[in-house]
Amino acid sequence: MANEFKALKELATVSATVSELAGVNSVICSELDSADFRSEYDSLLQDVVNTYQVVIDIIEPLMALNDRSQFDSQFAELSSWYAQHYQKALSQPRINAEFTYEKYLQFRKRKEVATGYPLLKVCFPRLHDFIDKWIDNDIWLAMCIDTLLKMLNLQLHELQDVYRADKDEAWMLFCAGPGRCAPYLKMIEDNLSVIAQTGIRAEKAA
Repeated sequence: MANEFKALKELATVSATVSELAGVNSVICSELDSADFRSEYDSLLQDVVNTYQVVIDIIEPLMALNDRSQFDSQFAELSSWYAQHYQKALSQPRINAEFTYEKYLQFRKRKEVATGYPLLKVCFPRLHDFIDKWIDNDIWLAMCIDTLLKMLNLQLHELQDVYRADKDEAWMLFCAGPGRCAPYLKMIEDNLSVIAQTGIRAEKAA
């Protein structure tokens, strides 16, 4: 399986998971508005939202290279920037997962989580499955991001030699590889915007 496809497959999974979170979140926030609940709930999701923001922050600068003039003038600089920063981005999802795990131990004890109200009776199990499988026990989200960022680094490293020899060829390969990330990043950004409308926003990195 080509590195290009591996990266896109993992990014597509990341974008699908944030869509699931946005859908569940919209129902929970529309049905439960008490300050006490929302304070604990918002804190629970904060680290998850920040994990998705990490993906945007590390990959989005590369999308400037989808313009040919930008590619010709900035590929060397941006690929070098990515190589210097992606490893730090690899660790953040696992750190965030630890925070979420500790918070969820307390959150799941709330009486609202055990409600029999039909809408919430459907959505809280979905939230549990999301946090249990993608964030906590199996940390699938962190592993997807790990593979995604490593595959992107390999692609950019391989493209550097091509870029030095033939910019036309390098441009075509970039558009057929890393450049295909743009639609999935937009999906992540759009869903984070939907989540932010309920008051849960990504925090700026220190």
